[in-house]
Amino acid sequence: MHPYYTTSFADREMFAYNKQQAELKRVLAQPEQRMKYAFEFLSDYIGNDELMAAKCYDAIAKYSAQLDYSEAHF
Repeated sequence: MHPYYTTSFADREMFAYNKQQAELKRVLAQPEQRMKYAFEFLSDYIGNDELMAAKCYDAIAKYSAQLDYSEAHF
């Protein structure tokens, strides 16, 4: 019998979840992606909550300070 069939449903779900979380951590390790998500959240957010907007702008400022400008050509 193939090992895939002996793996329980819960184990397969756990493996899929772990893979998804690892992919998310890899993507969010890049400051550009975090800034992109903050801008997208801010543009899609419904409501005039100044505290939420301030948190988004603070996150954008925090991650823009981490950008690598070493290959930027002016």
